[in-house]
Amino acid sequence: MKNISNNNDSELVEKAKKGNEMAFNFLMNKYYARVYASLLSFTKSHQDSEDLTQQTFLKVWQQLKTFRGDSAFFTWVYRIAINLAKNYVSSSGYKKQKLNISVEDSEIEINSFKDIELELMHDQSLKNIKFFIDSMPESLRTAFTMREQEGLSYDEISKITETPIGTVRSRIFRARESILEYINTELITND
Repeated sequence: MKNISNNNDSELVEKAKKGNEMAFNFLMNKYYARVYASLLSFTKSHQDSEDLTQQTFLKVWQQLKTFRGDSAFFTWVYRIAINLAKNYVSSSGYKKQKLNISVEDSEIEINSFKDIELELMHDQSLKNIKFFIDSMPESLRTAFTMREQEGLSYDEISKITETPIGTVRSRIFRARESILEYINTELITND
């Protein structure tokens, strides 16, 4: 019998559709970390991301028979995850998470007070930029995050969001333009 780890996604999906839990578990383990990381960029909360990741794979299992294979399996899973994240973020129970900056996030070398001051200013600027990105319209923020943080191609973003590729390019361009304008007007002129 062939080792299940040697199967490609489409073979594993077909086995999982027939009720093979081992095939599904292999697919889930293969993509769990990527889905979790993507959701973390939306929720900014490890606990919420963990919950949404579990909900994603529960929904994938429940709807697996509807997967037609028109796109890559991960694209389909990612679309489910992003839709769950959007619903979560837009739900009335969701409260905007404040940026939690931990000690690990601010690596400060204690050479001099000037270095510390510059580092703190840099950290504050990064927090301000993150806050600005979080406040952008959802369509711009989603496209920008998928491209810049997830490293997805324009084509992958287009398929996941079910948006024409030209619109994806335009949204990413507008997001970048907005961020640059924010940096130039709010951060550079205020320093």
